[in-house]
Formats: sequence, structure tokens, C-alpha cells
Amino acid sequence: MSMADRQHERRPNGRLQQRTGISLALKATALLAGVFLGLFLTATLLVDLRSATQLGAVLLAAFLILAVFFDLRVRRPLREMAARSRRRLGSEACDEARGRDEIQELNRMIDGLVTAFTAAEDRAEGDHVIREDLEHMRTINRQLMEIATLGKEIAAMLPYRETVERILSHGRRFLHADFAALLLLDAETATFSLEDAEGVTSQASSADCLACTEECPVRRSIAAGRHARIRGHACALIPHTMQHLLVLPVSVEDVGEMALTAASTDGERLALLSDDGLETLRSHLQTALTNAHKHDAVRRQIVTDHLTRLYNRRHFMRRANEEIARSLRYQEPLSILMIDIDHFKEFNDTYGHATGDRVLQTVARTLLKALRTSDICARYGGEEFGVLLPSTPGESARFVAERVCRTLSETRHTDLGLPADVNVTISLGVATCPSDATDLESLLDLVDKALYRAKADGRNQVAVHKSAVVGQVRN
Repeated sequence: MSMADRQHERRPNGRLQQRTGISLALKATALLAGVFLGLFLTATLLVDLRSATQLGAVLLAAFLILAVFFDLRVRRPLREMAARSRRRLGSEACDEARGRDEIQELNRMIDGLVTAFTAAEDRAEGDHVIREDLEHMRTINRQLMEIATLGKEIAAMLPYRETVERILSHGRRFLHADFAALLLLDAETATFSLEDAEGVTSQASSADCLACTEECPVRRSIAAGRHARIRGHACALIPHTMQHLLVLPVSVEDVGEMALTAASTDGERLALLSDDGLETLRSHLQTALTNAHKHDAVRRQIVTDHLTRLYNRRHFMRRANEEIARSLRYQEPLSILMIDIDHFKEFNDTYGHATGDRVLQTVARTLLKALRTSDICARYGGEEFGVLLPSTPGESARFVAERVCRTLSETRHTDLGLPADVNVTISLGVATCPSDATDLESLLDLVDKALYRAKADGRNQVAVHKSAVVGQVRN
């Protein structure tokens, strides 16, 4: 139901209530007058005329007082309320008119003008120029409407990775581009990295060419902070057949300088887009990427262990269930590592809990350096860590585990406050889905048993489920 319909329904009801209130006030006043008149006539019959006159004067005074009271407290407030209601209803009607979608209204006006000029039989010499201007205005207006819709689609509070994918897919479709990529500038090295790409050669794209020269038009566009249409630029980022390139630079809070690049073979759509429309699109991109980065930052605080900056156990368990389901669906192996720091209690008891915390952080950093970005590493609890290795069979997982184990045992961690002859070692267990088990509870039980076997056999080694110790690292 529209606002006008709701106002139409409210208006009769409000007026009826106001008329009813005023009517009741008048009836009450008349009733009082009748009561006082009755009392006066009764007094006239029962007592002498002089006494009745005195009583009548008293009753008349009392009536006047009550009448004034009703006028001030009942009738006038009701009238003021009615006046305010009429003014409010009028104001709402004005607000509704002002609240109409201005872009839609402008589009209708332009359509009407174009139709009028086209239908006119006797056109002056300059009418065709005016008609072309109106057509151009209509095109720009439609572009702005499309950009507004695109902005709503990409500006939702989504995880950063999903937002990037949505920007590339929706942006490429809106721009009619054959290829689109999102670039991130590293302020320290002044080099670009490819956040993601979509198009015919997205898998082979590289942003290395953008580091070649400061005269690169993509670099100049980002440095100027303004969009650029480029034609005929040879770049390894895009196929040589796509001669038309659009660069939309954006500055994302707490991330840095980024740019959406889109390329096409004909460039017709890129040429039709207005400068104002492209600047509006830039603003939408910046808002979407900033919101997505903030979303991920908040999410990381929820799922991250504050000491090691790894994921916490709750997130590990949730992701483990997701990766097991993915492993079974696509028949790809998933390996799980369970890691325990050897003799960790002695670090705390001998060197203090602050040193123990630094040991935990060192192990966490070593794990992150040894793992892929697609791997999930978490602090499972206390001095235990869990690692998910998607698309990794058991034998490959064993090599990863042995490399981490060897790296820690061969490093002297004097910066942790430990003596030179004391090092940090870990024990690791490995189990794989679906070859060992197909549900999380069974996999965790098997990997725990492998870990306990590694610790029982002397620590500082790797044990794989259903096998003897296959890797051992000695001090």
C-alpha cells in the first residue's frame, strides 16, 4: 500500500475522531447547563424567591467556571489537534511528492521531450541538434540508473573475496568488456599484484609488466587518481587483440591503491560511457571494497586467536567440516595435521609464561611461512595447532610436516630468551580424507593417535596414520 493510500485511510478516521471529541465536549457543556437549570427551578419551587435568586447566582457562577474550564481543557485542545493534523497531512503529501525517484522522473521528462521533437512536423533548422542533445541526456541518465543498480549489487557487506569476484563479474558485464582484472599496488615495492581476473585469459594474466616503467598509462591513471581510457597499449596483462582499455583507480582504506582494469576488442561501450558515470562507478567500487575489507577485519577478530593471530579452534572445526564435504564431493584428498610443541610446560615453568607465549608465536609464524594461502592453520588449544591441507594426499602432507619439523629444530631461537643450546621442536600427526576416514570426528581421532605415537617414540618427528614413524628429525 502506498503512502497516499495510507494517508487516504488515515484522513477520514482522524477527522472523525476530532469531530467526535468536539461533539462530546459540546454535549457535556449542554448537560451541565441543563443540570444547573434544573437545580435552579427546583430551588425556586422549594424556597422563597430571594433565596432562589441567591442560589441561582451561585449556580450560574459555578456553571460559568465549569464552562471556561471545559473550553480551555477540552474544546480548544481538540481544535488545535485538528489544525495540527491537517497541517501534518498536508506536509506528508508534500514529502511524498518530493520523495519520488528523481532519476525516473527525469527519464520520463526526457522521453517526453524527445517524443515531442520527433513527432513535430514543422521543425526548425536547429531542432535536430536539440533532439540529439536530449538523446544524449537520456543515454547518460540510463547509464546512471544502471550504475546505481550496479552499486547496490556490489556494495553489500560481503567477504572481501566474494566482493572482488562480484565486482569483476558485474563490472565486466556492465562495461561489455572481454577481460577484467583488479590490481593492488604495493606501496613499499611500487609493484602490482593481481587480486583476481575474469575473462578469456584470466588464468595466465600477470601484473609484472606494470612494474616496467613509470610511463605506463595504468600507473599514471592510478597516480592521478582519475579514470583513463587507453587505446593501443601493449601490456602482458591483457591479450594483444584487446586494444581498448579502461582503468578505474580506487583508494581503499587500510588496503592501499587499487585499480579495476577492463579491456575489450571494439571499445564501443567504453566510448559511450560518460565521465560522470565512470566517476560514480569509481565511488561505488571504493565503497564496496572498503566495506568488504572492514567486514573481513571484524570477522578475523571473531575467528582469530589473539596471541598467535592464527584461526581459533571454532573456525578450524567449521572449515574442517566444509573441506571434508568438498573433498567427498569432488573426490579430492584432504589431509589434516595435528601439531604439539614438545615439552612446552617446561618452557613456561623454567623461563616464564612470557617466553612460552613467544614460543607459541614463533611456531605459528613458521607454520604460516611453510603453508599455502589456501591452507587453514589454527591454534587448536594450548600448545596444539591444527592444519587443513586441501587437495593434498597423505604422502605430500608428510613432506610438508617434515619440512616444518626440520625448520624449527634446526633454528636457534635466542631472540625468545632461550639459552643457545635450547631449541623448539614439535611432534606431528597426519591423517587423510577420504582414504583414512570420511567424517571429522573419525579423522581427528586418527590424527590424534598418530600424534601420540610420534610423541611416544621420542618427539620431534612426524607420524602418519596406519604407518610406523616415517620421518624423524634429530637435534
